[in-house]
Amino acid sequence: MIRVFSAMMIDSLRYLRSRFLFWIVLAMSAIAAAALFGTYSFTPTGMKILWFDPIENPMLAEDGVGREIFVSYIFNAYFLKFWLGWGAMILALISTASLIPDYISDGSVELTLSKPVRRPVLFLFKFISGLLFVLLQLSIGVGFAYIIIGIRFDQWMHGALLAIPLLTLQFVYLYAISALIAVLTRSTIASLLGTILIWFVISMVQFVSNTTLLQYEMQAATAQQNQAKIVELEAQIAEESRDPKPFERANLSSWTTTMEAAQKSADSIYPWVKTTARIELFVPKTGDLQKFISSKTKAPVTNEFAGLFMDFSSEEFRPANVDEETMRDANEAETIARKKVRKVGIVESITTSMLIVCLLLFLAIWRFTRRDY
Repeated sequence: MIRVFSAMMIDSLRYLRSRFLFWIVLAMSAIAAAALFGTYSFTPTGMKILWFDPIENPMLAEDGVGREIFVSYIFNAYFLKFWLGWGAMILALISTASLIPDYISDGSVELTLSKPVRRPVLFLFKFISGLLFVLLQLSIGVGFAYIIIGIRFDQWMHGALLAIPLLTLQFVYLYAISALIAVLTRSTIASLLGTILIWFVISMVQFVSNTTLLQYEMQAATAQQNQAKIVELEAQIAEESRDPKPFERANLSSWTTTMEAAQKSADSIYPWVKTTARIELFVPKTGDLQKFISSKTKAPVTNEFAGLFMDFSSEEFRPANVDEETMRDANEAETIARKKVRKVGIVESITTSMLIVCLLLFLAIWRFTRRDY
């Protein structure tokens, strides 16, 4: 059995390596890493991009706190989520979509079926060979970015290496769908388009769930902010044993109104949060893996990254009818909410997703074993 497994792995990897997409994905990963982490540097006064004049920004100075925020955000938001999480995944699906259809339709399956190995085992061998292809590409792509960031910026993002096994697991979720469609249709096009369509539906489910949860967390954070202000001011007044001054009374009234409105809004959104969370139980949660990586690498959220270039509380960026304190509180509430949204129960997420994967593979194997070749 080991000999058959080795032969199938080598044969599949040779097949995939012979296709131009294998080298294209590797080249594009290298280009993406070089473009995102090798085209700029940090100077004593800011940041310099290629040969252009330096951008004067103390936050982005080589000894400033913004340098780590900038690099970490670029890695997670663009290299990890945009390129590896979407672009490279789609190209990997294109590369591997023909692996099973070609195997069961061009006559090669008869040769392997003549071996003393059970059909379910043969199918799993072929399935694993596609995963090894993606694992190799992710290892090279992530490893290259990790080395560039470490050498150029002395910022060794060890947590980023989690992207290799976790994004491979994300591909497992998608490839199980592809494998089932491939066995049912024997069509590479149907397998590819069907998988991308289902992935789109899964992404929409997770988008709605994340958006709903973000709105809930923002309202909850706003309510907590105002409650903290009320408690702090009331404690100060009680400590000084006096009645509240007119402006303090006005603040207490305003904060109470805002807190009650935010809490009421949060309470109205919460049932939708629970409903979308239940719906998510029935789909492979591809986005959770990326959120977990971002959380483990302590990547900044969008507000923190944008804060390197603009002050949201200044008159330039806030509406005329919103004061500085309100704008600052709103930005802080959104930051807190975004960080909470990306905190996922990774064990539960992987367990429920893998149960769905196992069901898909069971159906694929059942069809594979029942088909005449």
